[in-house]
Amino acid sequence: MSKIVITRKDVIWGYVAQGCNIGANIFILPAIFRYLPSDTLGVWYIFVNLGMFATLIGLAFQTTFARNISYAFGGATSLIKDGVDSFSEVLKESNYPLIKSLIHAMRRFYGYVSIGMIFLLIVVGSWYISYLSDGLPDQNIIITSWILYSLSIVFSFYCLYLSCILQGRGYIKEYNQLIIINRGVYMLLTFGLLYSGYGILGIAIANCISALVNFALGDYFAYKDDLRPKLREIEIQTKDLMSVIWQNTYKLGLANMALYFSTKGSLFYASLFLPLATIAKYGLSIQVVNVLTAVSLLYYYSYSTYISQSWVTRDLDVIRRIYSKSLVLFLLLYTLGCVAVLLFGDWGLAIIGSGTTFLPTLPLAVLFIVYLFDSNQALALNLISSENKVPYLASSLWSALGIFILMPILILYFDLGVLGAILAIGIVQLCYQNWKWELTVSEGIGMNYWQQIKYGISNWIGKERSR
Repeated sequence: MSKIVITRKDVIWGYVAQGCNIGANIFILPAIFRYLPSDTLGVWYIFVNLGMFATLIGLAFQTTFARNISYAFGGATSLIKDGVDSFSEVLKESNYPLIKSLIHAMRRFYGYVSIGMIFLLIVVGSWYISYLSDGLPDQNIIITSWILYSLSIVFSFYCLYLSCILQGRGYIKEYNQLIIINRGVYMLLTFGLLYSGYGILGIAIANCISALVNFALGDYFAYKDDLRPKLREIEIQTKDLMSVIWQNTYKLGLANMALYFSTKGSLFYASLFLPLATIAKYGLSIQVVNVLTAVSLLYYYSYSTYISQSWVTRDLDVIRRIYSKSLVLFLLLYTLGCVAVLLFGDWGLAIIGSGTTFLPTLPLAVLFIVYLFDSNQALALNLISSENKVPYLASSLWSALGIFILMPILILYFDLGVLGAILAIGIVQLCYQNWKWELTVSEGIGMNYWQQIKYGISNWIGKERSR
């Protein structure tokens, strides 16, 4: 039977990849702090977060496509609009006609969306960047850099279909090797171009070149082990699977966009009410939160396609074990990371010569607490969506609206500044999102939150036992 197998080596490669992500950012920080003025640094963090927004859109589709690819490689014969078809036949080998049909649908879809993203990022985004950089001496260079950066983001978005194939096939090692090479190229080019005096334009150029390298290697890894010849001999099963896949793809996309703007993407909205120097500190702090979240949830993401396939094979014990272990590891790593940053963060920035610090202790601590709940929620939502279900769209949109209304009130009317921006997120999310979806997971796997933690600990220390 052609099933996905995730080994410890795959997980280790994942941590190495995240280490390269973190290392690349740390390595180039001295150059960024030295060659980008404080105001330009604030604009750069807007660049990064807009790019993350585009990446998030891609992740929504990537998650859906990779999940369906994993179903097909696991022998699924049927894809339905909502959930998993529990009554359909499961083949003893990969369903290559379905795989080819999914790849055909992915390439068309990513191509069409990329065209729309070009307009959104270059036309609308350039206007926004122009507004933020108005009055800065290097405004024209900033806008040119944004256009190049946007093109690299769009091209990287299109190439996500290759990542979908890698994840869907269970090629986690190759997927992470691709990240390592991509970040290595980006790091070296950024470092060199910044020290050569290209400033923010150099970072944008480095992003473009690393995107091209990512495509070339991604294509090689995705079709290795004779997948391309096998698919060449097979007819497309159906030319349009989007009517099936789109049902939850658009829901997941909208929900993720709403969740992003509600939390990490709130930086854009807050920049309308806070000075760029404060936004630089807020952006730096959010970047650290992103790193802590990525590292803390990496164990789960390494097994995500295996979990998706486990829904097809009806193996609930596997799902319980992986999810509970992921929850325990997340809580441990995230908490330790936050404590380390609170105690030694500014000291570490001083060592690398940063002219920008983290947020003051109180708002930084509140930020970490807010995103503890947010990341815990993200873990639950990922498990829910792995079963091809997206019940959280409406609540995500309502939460985004609530934060949109509350944030300027707390920042301006109550004069709370950046603390108001953070509290707006925490207050709105605690009203529903932070607890509702963990409760849904508890009901779905038959274990409450504390049972999940106990079961996860028992698995980690080698004392696995039934509930």
